[in-house]
Amino acid sequence: MDEGLWNLPMDFFEAQDRARKGSQRLVVLFGLAIGTLILGTYLMVWLLTAPEVTTGSRALPPFFQPGLFALVVVGLGLPIAGGTLYRTSQLRKGGAVVAELLGGRRVEPGTTDPRERILMNVVEEIALASGVPVPAVFVLDQEDGMNAFAAGHTLHDAAVAITRGALEGFTRDELQGVMAHEFSHILNGDMRLNIRLMGLLFGILLLAVMGRGLLRTSYSRSPRIGGRGGKKDGSAQVVLGLALVVLGYLGVWIGRLLQAAISREREFLADAAAVQFTRNPWGIANALKRIGIAQDGSRIRDSHVDEAGHLFFARGGGSTFTRLSSTHPPLNVRILRLDPSWDGSFEVAPVTSPPPLEPNRQVAGDSATKPRKGLTDVLSGEAGSLVAAILSSAGTVMPAHLEEAQRRLRALPDEIRARMRTGEGAMEAILALAFSDLNDPSQGEQVARDRLGHGLVDGAIELQRIPAWQARELRIPILEIALPSLSHLSRERAQLLIAFLSDLMTQEGSSGPLPAFGFALVHRVRRQLLDRLGQGDPSIRLGTTSREEILEEGRVLLSLLARYGADDPSLAESAFEGGWSIWSEEVFEEGSRHGVNDSLLASDTLSLQVVETAMDRLEGAAPGVRRVFLQAAAMVVAFDGILRLEELELLRLLSEAVEIPLPPLALSG
Repeated sequence: MDEGLWNLPMDFFEAQDRARKGSQRLVVLFGLAIGTLILGTYLMVWLLTAPEVTTGSRALPPFFQPGLFALVVVGLGLPIAGGTLYRTSQLRKGGAVVAELLGGRRVEPGTTDPRERILMNVVEEIALASGVPVPAVFVLDQEDGMNAFAAGHTLHDAAVAITRGALEGFTRDELQGVMAHEFSHILNGDMRLNIRLMGLLFGILLLAVMGRGLLRTSYSRSPRIGGRGGKKDGSAQVVLGLALVVLGYLGVWIGRLLQAAISREREFLADAAAVQFTRNPWGIANALKRIGIAQDGSRIRDSHVDEAGHLFFARGGGSTFTRLSSTHPPLNVRILRLDPSWDGSFEVAPVTSPPPLEPNRQVAGDSATKPRKGLTDVLSGEAGSLVAAILSSAGTVMPAHLEEAQRRLRALPDEIRARMRTGEGAMEAILALAFSDLNDPSQGEQVARDRLGHGLVDGAIELQRIPAWQARELRIPILEIALPSLSHLSRERAQLLIAFLSDLMTQEGSSGPLPAFGFALVHRVRRQLLDRLGQGDPSIRLGTTSREEILEEGRVLLSLLARYGADDPSLAESAFEGGWSIWSEEVFEEGSRHGVNDSLLASDTLSLQVVETAMDRLEGAAPGVRRVFLQAAAMVVAFDGILRLEELELLRLLSEAVEIPLPPLALSG
């Protein structure tokens, strides 16, 4: 294994910038592809419609005929634009739509299938280690080839999928390596770029579909073609159909060139990132070897593979015209990068049946949930060093983060994790988390009994009595496990939960200490359920909020962190000023700050609506602005030179809300 890959710098913000530049490059390449198709079509139509020879002069008519060219542009442009807009609109709903389009079946969080359970455990571990919400998980049951992909627009609507062949053919280490590869696509912004390319390609591929339709129509009508001009008209339809098929498959080839231009180098980077995540190059290398020797390889048989081939872990389509048009690097090249000592053999040990899942044992007290040894030493540095360490951890996963995530998940008894993977069990967990942050939990419990039912509240109280539940560092793992299962709730039940939590935190925030974790909790639950109910705000899009629009939103969240992290008002004021100096000076020019209120907000002004609006608006800010926000927020929590678990917990939730994932105990590794 090349040691350089183990220590390859994975800067989250640089990766996001690279993905954004890739989107701009994609638009240019797509425009060139459309231009090539239009010129090719015009030439073909001109040859078919031009008179054989002009009488007397034997000269062909002028090549450029504006009317004919306009007809070709409209005739091609409308189906391509219509197909692109249709598919793009369809895919806007997120990665789950892509998985279902390719024949995926959603894996239930509480599945008892041994291999699906291993897959879910691996996905949960990497999600918790990377700070990414647990994505929806799908299995492509009809696919015997060994492959996988990740798709989605944001961290909140991501989905990962794996074929039946890969699920049954990979070991746990290999599954972990492949899933780490897919999560790197999520973290690096590749996922959004890939789904955009899929929408663009559908418009081009639609030409081939139209051509095949014309051919079928002409053949079905051919026995009835007769009379004067009938045969000629039928022949013209056949010729036009063949022309569209040729152009359509030329479009397929051009599309593969686009896919290759966008995805090949990203596959190498994702392989390297997977090794960095797991410190196990042989997991992903052996997965590639199994693909090389498998009967079906990585082949995807679904009809949508031409438009989605670039999404996959390995090449999903059939043969390509040239290596240049291959969407993925050759397997042997990828394996050699991971294992330079590879002898060229694809033989690996056969996969055995998975052993019965060993339940997590209940651990008494807090002994299983104490921070790793050495964490307190790391947290005692200078504020600037702590800020730099937090920034460098954004969007990265190191082996220590993965180990920490596994340790935390093991601290939760297996029966509790299984319980939270049901709709009602997830509601109980969410309520238990909400009650734990209230000044008077009994009052919240009584209101919940009246609005949600006694059984649900009794279940939440029972969860709170479990020793592992008392460890604050397990609150985020509990939340991450419970959130996907909320999708099982009925529409009515989901709306009741949203309304109750919103009212509960609004009332709690109106007096007494600010329940900051509760605010972040409500935001995550609302985001999860509103998106699933189709009620999310479509106006919130990454990169759409100007810098001037989010000055106050940054002030709100920095005030929240300052108030939450310091009991001493003077210390809170100083911490806020430290963060505000970074936020205002880096994001706004001196003139634009004239007359801006830069004081620390009082606790009673930080209502649920104000905080949620700030999170939404910052999620829509440009990547550079969000990076500065993280730097300013890190300065607030690190101002006194000490990072408390509660501060890191809130910082992680706020960062995730604005699409900047942070690993657990970012400074523990």
